Amino acid sequence: MTTTAPAEPNQRSRILDAALALVSERGAAGTSMRRLAAACGLNVATIYHYFPSKADLLRALIEERRYGERMATEDPPVDAALPPAERLSALVTWVVESTLREEVVLRLLVGEGLRGDVTARRSAAELLDALAGTATTWVADGFPELAARGTRPAAVGVLMRATLMAAVLEHLAVGATDARAHADALAAVVFA
Repeated sequence: MTTTAPAEPNQRSRILDAALALVSERGAAGTSMRRLAAACGLNVATIYHYFPSKADLLRALIEERRYGERMATEDPPVDAALPPAERLSALVTWVVESTLREEVVLRLLVGEGLRGDVTARRSAAELLDALAGTATTWVADGFPELAARGTRPAAVGVLMRATLMAAVLEHLAVGATDARAHADALAAVVFA
């Protein structure tokens, strides 16, 4: 008879770390709860104690990163003294580079989303919506000159989201992307 190991404060984090590594390597379909338990040195019942289903596990992998909260509380390190196009390029470069540091999670979201996983798609949609909202706020606060041009901050926020997606997909597909080139292209369009 298998018993559940007693809960340890860091056990949930250890499970999530192992799950992220396995899912990014094998995909959700190739990551069984039994394989995850073996990777953690735990029994399967312990895994199910923390995560009753694989969908719960995938959701936790994304939610634990608290991307939405982090975006809402972070202030981009952009020099307000720069000309508007350079300032926007610096902002977009920062967003792309910050996002690409999360490559393992990006692989999970994109890979599972392409496989039709509902949880991954929902999480990705929530993150993209949060980014569009936060980007709109950053643009509205940091680029007062847009109003004089008749450009809506929300439109620039959507373009930032699209630029980020292009950079992420390029990075995942070919192994690298030039964040600054993407950012410069967007800034050139907005401040043409």
